[in-house]
Amino acid sequence: MRQGLKKLSRARQLLTILSAQSASTYANQVIALVIPWLILTRTGSAASAGTIAFAIGIAAVAGTLVGGLVTDRIGGRRVSILADGLSLITALTLAVALWFGFFSLWFVAVTQILGVFFDGPGQIAKTTRVPAAAREEDVPITRAMGLTQTLQGVAMFIGPITAGLLIAAFGEANTLLVTTVLFLLSIMLVSRLRKQVMTHEHPMSARQTYLDLREAVHFLVKEPFLGKMQLLGPLMGAVIVPISALIYPAWFIFAHQDSRSLGIFLGAGAVGGMVGGVSFAALAQKLAQRTWLVGATALYAVALLGMHFLQPGSIPAVGVSFLAGSMLSVMFAVPYTAFYSRTPQKLLGRVGSLGAAYGTLIGALSALGFGWLIHTVSAPSALLVSSLVMGAVAASLALAPFMRLLDNPSEPADPEPETTAVPAATQL
Repeated sequence: MRQGLKKLSRARQLLTILSAQSASTYANQVIALVIPWLILTRTGSAASAGTIAFAIGIAAVAGTLVGGLVTDRIGGRRVSILADGLSLITALTLAVALWFGFFSLWFVAVTQILGVFFDGPGQIAKTTRVPAAAREEDVPITRAMGLTQTLQGVAMFIGPITAGLLIAAFGEANTLLVTTVLFLLSIMLVSRLRKQVMTHEHPMSARQTYLDLREAVHFLVKEPFLGKMQLLGPLMGAVIVPISALIYPAWFIFAHQDSRSLGIFLGAGAVGGMVGGVSFAALAQKLAQRTWLVGATALYAVALLGMHFLQPGSIPAVGVSFLAGSMLSVMFAVPYTAFYSRTPQKLLGRVGSLGAAYGTLIGALSALGFGWLIHTVSAPSALLVSSLVMGAVAASLALAPFMRLLDNPSEPADPEPETTAVPAATQL
């Protein structure tokens, strides 16, 4: 164990990409609290917030698909730098508008649609660099995923707390300015990564784009675990996407809680995420992967059910948020471990973007439904429905025969990193 941690501490490429990923997540977590808070406090309409969340989700679907295709073409390093740079510009644009006292739903929608469109490629691009860095520095993928979730947990912990405190002290505009610094930090970290040499037999064209995407779809359909997981994974997205972007903020705002209380609540979930990530990194081999995923999903459903009966901002609610965060961390780590171990390096961007886009699309559609539900009934009712959906997912995971494949991972069919033979090479 000690030797493994020592090896991990020397994995500079891996730590650099995970740090950049966390800086970007930190920025996005701040924005994720600012936007619904801004809309709900200025308009008082959960339906409007749900509609904006839907529009943002559709943009994320498009951005994620484009990001996967482009990343597999020109490499994660360049795509990440471009995406974070453009995200920085959109955050700065909205901050300046708010600083001058300008607010309208259409302007918030436009800036966030553009921002999220760029965020998708940035996240996919960083994700594709993880397995190669882990292999190169001899770090087991389960440990790399545990560390990923731990650092993501740190970002998700300080993100909402920072946002809550800054909104209360300095307003939404100055809070958004902080995110520009974080995106800049991510760009600086990614620029330190080793350059990639990407080679392709065929130049990029509309037809080749179609063929590239078809290759990824064909792989997903044929892959015995990842393909079938596409039936259940999006149902998780139906809850996970709107829960922090809409349901939690509405729960707090309509109960007359302030931004600091919401930040502390979300921060407790992020601390749980750190604990869950560390636990998975240390104990991943002690339990079956199937047990990890089913157990975490079931406990996440229980946590959401518990929130339905609690007062937002109360100490018990903060404690349940911690439990939900720790389980959510494992729910991400297990499928990503399978994704990395089963997908060829040259397909990581496209396959990852297909899965993420599908889940995000379902999440965007569910945001519309949850917005309507909160508007016509209540936020606690939305928590109850979320709990029932996750409970159904947990039961399905426990009964699905393909889940046995989680503990019999196959090696990717094409383990060669980053190349496919050929004529033209581009160094990035």
